[in-house]
Formats: sequence, structure tokens, C-alpha cells
Amino acid sequence: METNYISCSTNSHSRSVDWGKNNKIAYGSSNAVAIYDPNVENNTGKTEKTLHKHMSKVKIVKWITREQDKIEDELLSASIDGTIIIWNVNDDVYTPDISLSLGDSLTTADAIYLDDNTHDDYKKRDLLICASSFNEIFSVWQRKSNVISEKQMINLNGKIPTEVLFAFLPGKSKYPIIIAGLDDSSIQILAWENYKNETIPNFTKVRSLNGHQDWIQCFDYIKNDNNESVLVTGSQDGTIRLWKILIAEEKPDDEKINQFKIGNEEYEIMIESVLSGHEHRVYGVNWIPSITKNGKTIRENKLLSCALDQSMIVWSPNDNGVWTENVRLGNVGGNTLGFYGCKFSGDGLSVLAHGYKGTFHMWKYNNELDRWLPLSVPSGHNSDVTDIHWDPKGRYLLSTSLDQTIRIHVPWKINNNNNEIWKEYGRPLTHGYDINCIEILTPTMFACGADEKVPRILTAPSDFIKCLNNENWIISKNTNNRVEVGALGLTNKSFVNNENDIIEEDFDIMDINNDRGPTEEEKIRHTKWEEIRKLYGHGYEIFSMASRHDAKLLATACKSNNEEHSSILLWSTVTWGYVQKLISHRLTVSQMEFSPNDKYLVSVSRDRRWSLFYSQNDDDNNINYELVGISPSSGSLHTRIIWCCAWTHDSKYFSTGSRDGKIGIWNADNIRCNNNNNETPIPSAQLEIKGTSVTALSFSPGILDTDNYIIAIGFEEGIIMIQKLTIYNDESNWICCIKSDTSCGHHKTVKKLSFRPSFKNELIQLASCGSDGAVKIHDININQILKC
Repeated sequence: METNYISCSTNSHSRSVDWGKNNKIAYGSSNAVAIYDPNVENNTGKTEKTLHKHMSKVKIVKWITREQDKIEDELLSASIDGTIIIWNVNDDVYTPDISLSLGDSLTTADAIYLDDNTHDDYKKRDLLICASSFNEIFSVWQRKSNVISEKQMINLNGKIPTEVLFAFLPGKSKYPIIIAGLDDSSIQILAWENYKNETIPNFTKVRSLNGHQDWIQCFDYIKNDNNESVLVTGSQDGTIRLWKILIAEEKPDDEKINQFKIGNEEYEIMIESVLSGHEHRVYGVNWIPSITKNGKTIRENKLLSCALDQSMIVWSPNDNGVWTENVRLGNVGGNTLGFYGCKFSGDGLSVLAHGYKGTFHMWKYNNELDRWLPLSVPSGHNSDVTDIHWDPKGRYLLSTSLDQTIRIHVPWKINNNNNEIWKEYGRPLTHGYDINCIEILTPTMFACGADEKVPRILTAPSDFIKCLNNENWIISKNTNNRVEVGALGLTNKSFVNNENDIIEEDFDIMDINNDRGPTEEEKIRHTKWEEIRKLYGHGYEIFSMASRHDAKLLATACKSNNEEHSSILLWSTVTWGYVQKLISHRLTVSQMEFSPNDKYLVSVSRDRRWSLFYSQNDDDNNINYELVGISPSSGSLHTRIIWCCAWTHDSKYFSTGSRDGKIGIWNADNIRCNNNNNETPIPSAQLEIKGTSVTALSFSPGILDTDNYIIAIGFEEGIIMIQKLTIYNDESNWICCIKSDTSCGHHKTVKKLSFRPSFKNELIQLASCGSDGAVKIHDININQILKC
């Protein structure tokens, strides 16, 4: 099983994203590190993999830089629980080589090579690692000859570092230093004088700098030449300061507070400039990287910064040496809290910002047009993904989340050829409530249920219908007919503009480029769906829903702690009227699903029971379901909450999965026939996986012989398992064909699994979503299943 597509956002921390000279963007996504390659398929970009070893949210991600423009092959990641991991990269395989524990909640961390970082064998490079906590813990480690030293505990006299950075002082001695921004808005510089002879780090304070009026959130440091370096600091006071560190021409004087001496070297620190272009807290600064041309190392004098004012600025000095604003990017609608961090690409021609709710924004400079053009970016939900649903023909995938958005994922064609790469295409709905479930009724209409009492029905705009019919996904530049949330309104409505209407846009419509995936701004503005109906009838928040495959009925259920509100309501999709109430459960219905032939409806509940309903009449005007089977309250297979259910492609069996790790396979016709005899339902097959909870189930389309089925199973810890099931003459046989790890699958609870209705080239595709905020599509080779 290979992961074809990963959709996940970044964590909202200023240092959760880094862009290396290896041209890979690494970012923290929930408890994992995601690797994104922006150059895949002509700059379309693709998130290639997720790396999971952390047990809490990843806060710091950094490529450990090397000299002489060598590409990075080690990656630092640090999580909120104080775990620091150094990953080694070899032939695109990421291996966790070092794992350290701070022993407390982490504030920040950093790493740097001490010397000889050009050595091809990473084990022969000496490495310094530091991390700090909220409880005055500040630790420093050294890796020497691939052995981790005892850690140095630095006493900061009750102050907490908000940001730290390793660097080297200018001069021949190249003393390693730690630059720490403290919670009193000061900057402390600590140096290790005898680093060549001592085996345990021994950093001591040499100077303290003052100037900012609020917490310092970001650092960056460059060496201009052997005698001069420049430190840039960004603060919550909205200013950026450039500090020049150079070899002192005079001996240190006690009256000159910014002079100090280490060994035989004498240093001086002075303010070069104060930049005040932002109107809010500055959260990111980054010097443009150096590049090598004709054997010479060249670096332009440019600085990138970003802030919560939704802007990113490229600064450079003018002819008089005064730092001025070169270009300003951003002002992105829909992301009101601005940017949390920014980075230059390895060649300095592209810039990246990440912001509120984990969004990415990228631009690349175009020499011919002399302007910055937006690029396709990684994207995804930034909270638990609660549900996914395929288009009936498998042409697109819909997902929804507790982040209050619904998103469309499509196979994006590359340069009008047969190559495809999955991308997030649209944002049909941005809700005001957490969304729990979705259901596609027709290819151009879906229903959704959120933490409100009414299910909502939305229909696609004409531009989407054209793309769907042509299976060619583009963003339309037509602004005369689009869906918007009106002034003082709360619902998506279609607006038609007259030719004389003036449409105010704060971005250039001509920036839309359908040779690459849509940007965050394009998805927000151009892909909304219109809401056409609300369904009133439930007393509490909508939790689950299902629809018939012929789209005649929609079934909905809400959160409940009693029998009255645990009923399932059936709605006509023609009149949108309430047609039937199905009463069976006593607590919240966790999931329900119609059989492929629409004869049956199965529901599972928190009351530890499943219910089976049957309809004999297919008359559009008189569809009626009756209860034909229910599992007993005691003595049944399941003894804990039943989370999930699924039907086989032939409508013969349905499956149920529960918190006690048990899976039951039930023959629907037998249950219906035995119901009149009051016989207790007996499973045709069952499987128990101890020590875990089954949270998602899905059967594949019919690709095997009769009585053979492929079932995907999702677990609470994020693992996905593919089993081949054979049922013949009341006997069953289970064979485990595939079992993922938490990097390939999910690292939190699997919320939903769904096989793509269509398949080709001996591949079936399985979509999955989880509480880690990720949506993934996995390729499964049919031959691998057949060999089991």
C-alpha cells in the first residue's frame, strides 16, 4: 500500500515550517512531520510523506544547514512535550537517529553543526542541540563521534526563553554562541570559549542586549565576512532590529556596554537599523540564502519578514545603505490573524508564509513579468477530519472537519496530459459550527451536519458542473456569477453581477493559473457552493447521516442521551419534507449506511447495539422502512460502543466495529428472515483484535470471486489494516494482507475509510481521514491482495 495523496495543514507555530536547500519543505502537522516537494510535476507540488514519532504536537522543524551550499541531510523536530528528534535523510528515507527528552513542556529548540559539517558521513559531524521549557529548564547537548554528551543545564535566573538560535561569532576562532530572547524582552548571548577541548557544552553569558519593547519571536543570523555578522530580531512590538556583531577595533571598555571579550578575540555589537514596516506582531524573519555561481558564493543583501498584519515584506538597502521595503506580499482575505512564519527558497527566488489555521502562501519571482506570482501550496484541514465521501463515480473526494470547513479533492491534470496529481480544489463551505458529517446526494449536491440542529443542503455552481462534466479541474476567471456570503448574512448565496457593476478585488484575477493547483485565496473566493435548504426536525446537534444510492432519501440523526432524540429521520430529496421516523436506539447513532441495493439501512449506536431496517416498496411516493433486526443489549458480540458499519458490494453482508476491538459480519437476509422467530442474530464471521478500538470500516468494490471480500479496518491508534475475508457454508477465513504504520496511515484515530468506486490499472484506491487532521488516498495493488 502506497500513499498517493496527503492533505494536511501545518501547526500554528512560528517555527513549525522550514525550507531547505534540498528544496524540500518540512512542516509540523499535528504530531507528525510532513515533507512537501514544491517542484513535483512542474511546480504543482506534492506532500510526499508524513513522519510520525512524536507523541504531541510538533512545534519546531528545522533543516540543519551545512556550509559550501551542500544540501541538508538532517532534520530537527521538537514537540510540545519536550521531545527532540534528529532525522537522518538517505535516498529520501527518513530515519529517526537521535531522540532526546527535555523533561518538560517545550518553548523552543535549535541545532547547529559545530565543525566539519561538510563531511558526507553525518555521524562524523559534531552537532550542538539545545531546548528550553516554560519552567526555566534550558539544556544543551553535543553529539560527538555519534555519541550524545551529558547535557549542560543553563541557569537564566528565572527567565524563560521565547526563542533561541545557535550561531558563530566572527573571527578566526569561530566561537559557538547561543542567542536567546527572554520573556523580559532582552537578548542574552552565551558563548562556549573552550569548545575544542571540552566534551560537555559549557556556555556562559557574555552580553545582554536591550531595545525591543515586547517578546522576541524570531531570529536569523548571517556572516557577512570573517570580521562581521548580522543578527536580525523580530518582536511582538512590531519592529525588526538589525544588530551588527564585529571584531572590535578598540579594547573592550566597561562604559561601552555592548563590547565584550572571549579568549583573545574582542567584539562589539551595534544597532545597524530598526525596521518598522509592519503594523502588528512580527513572527518571522529570514535572510536570503547564499548561492554558488562559477565556484563563488554569492548572497544578495535581502531580508524577508512577516507579521500578524497579513503581510510579508522583502527588505533591501538602497544606494545610501538605508533599509527600505522592496516588495510587500499578502493581505490575504479569510485569514484574519495573519502570518506566523516565513522562509526563502534555497535559490532565493520564491518565498513562503504560513499562517492562521495552518494555511500556506507561496510566491515566485518572474523575471519576464517583473512581478511575484502565486504558487500552488500544501493544504489541508487543521483539526480532526470527521468524514469523507466519494462522488458516485469517484471523480472527486469530499472531506469535512471540526475546523468548520468542507473541502474538495480532485485528480489535477498536469499540462493537459494524462499525468494526474491529487490536489485540494475547492472550499464549498466555511461554516460557523464544527462539521460532523457529510453525504453526497448527487454529483452536484451534498448534505452536511454540524453542531447545530439543522442539516444543510448545498448545490454546485455552474463552473464546478462544467469541470465535473469535462473532468478538467480549473478555477474560472468569471466573476459575474459566483457564490458569496452576503453582507450581514450567514449562508452561501448565488449573486449575479450586471455588466456595469464594479467588483472590488484586492488581488489580480489574472494571477489565476490553471497549469498549477489553486492557491488558498482562489479556493476561498471562487469555489463556494450555494445553500438551497435547511431541514428542521432534530432537537440536538447533527452527528451522522446517510443517503440512498438512488438519492431518493436522506437519513439523519443527532446527538442524544435518550430514546426520543435517538431516532433516525428520513427526508425526501424531492420535496425536502420529513417522511419517516425510525425509532430503535437509546443513545447517539454513531454511523448508518444504506445497502448498495437500497433495500436495507443499518445503524450503529453508542448504546452498543446495531439496528437493521428493510424496505419492500420502491415506489417513490411510498418508501417505508421497518425494523427487521436488532442486536440484544446483553449477550451480543459487541460489549462496548459500536463506532462504525459498512456494506459489502453485493448487499449480502454488513459489518460492525466497536471499541472492544471486535468486528462482526452479519447476513442481512438471514437476520430479516429469522426476525419473526425472535432468534438472536448470530454473526456469519467475526474478528477480534485485542488492545485496540475499531473506528472505521469499508468494503472494496467487487473485484474478487463470489464470497470473497476486501475489507479495510481503521483503528484508534491510526493504523489501517487490509483483510481478505472468505465466507462459505457458514465458515469464514480472515487473511491480513496489509498493515500500515502510523506514518503511512494516521497517528491518531482513523475516523472514516472509503474505497473509491472506480478503479483501473490493477489499483484500487482507499481514502482515509483521521483525528490528526489528515486526508490520505492510498494505492493498493490488486495482485498483492490476490496473492494473500
